[in-house]
Amino acid sequence: MSVRPATHAGSWYSGDGTRLRSQIAKYFAAAATVTSLLAETFAAWDTSKVRRVFVLGPSHHVYFRQRALVSAYAAYDTPMGQLPVDTEVCAKLCAGSSAPFGYMSEAVDDDEHSFEMHAPFIAQRAQEAGVEVKIVPIMISGLSPELREKVVAALAPYMEQEENTFVVSSDFCHWGRRFGYTEYVPGQDLAQCAEYSARRRGSNEIWQSIEFLDRSAMEIASGGKTKLWDEYIEETGNTICGQKPLGIVLRLLERGGSGGGGFKWLGYSQSSQVTDPHDSSVSYVSGYAVVG
Repeated sequence: MSVRPATHAGSWYSGDGTRLRSQIAKYFAAAATVTSLLAETFAAWDTSKVRRVFVLGPSHHVYFRQRALVSAYAAYDTPMGQLPVDTEVCAKLCAGSSAPFGYMSEAVDDDEHSFEMHAPFIAQRAQEAGVEVKIVPIMISGLSPELREKVVAALAPYMEQEENTFVVSSDFCHWGRRFGYTEYVPGQDLAQCAEYSARRRGSNEIWQSIEFLDRSAMEIASGGKTKLWDEYIEETGNTICGQKPLGIVLRLLERGGSGGGGFKWLGYSQSSQVTDPHDSSVSYVSGYAVVG
């Protein structure tokens, strides 16, 4: 059986299972920090009927646009034990020459962190609940409107089943010159979003402008309208790394006629509060949506 190694364990997070389990338990009870925002969402997750978790994440290292890619591994290793991949579902998604899905290479899968960072949380919640859960990692890169509709059509039957949970792996705004994004809103009007300049500095500190950009995105995602989400991304260029996976889930909710609308947000934070244009930050949010 082919098992994806936990390539970021020991550097991005603890590689010791006992220590990591204890850390995650503490994060579940912690205040709003980067890691506990992720834990906050999983702490609220009802696992009683869950048997499968679709994890949609962006590609951080390779670009492709013809298909979405699923994992070819049989399991993901974590410091708490192996988390099985639903190879049967992956095979069904990839079946046929016109399928909108293909397989990642092992090298691409190993390099990507967006799925691995969720794996320990999924494993721990499943172990605590005494349920057997399989994952379906789905990598998104270039995504035309046509491809998105094909991906949504393939995933829609799974969204309708109570045994399935969909997770989106994403940060929000990556601000700073090192990210190639220095957009700034001087007040409370998105139409004034433009590259930062001291000459057009308004009442907002840079970090307040970033928060305004992010919370505007959160409000749109709460409304559950994919068209408005697409327009927001086009207008602001906000560097939300999982904007395309989020768009897929919004379209799934929209297509399924979700009575609850879009996302409900639990928390928001920034890695730092930028006041100088030479600084940078990454934003983080936690939230969920319920079908029906």
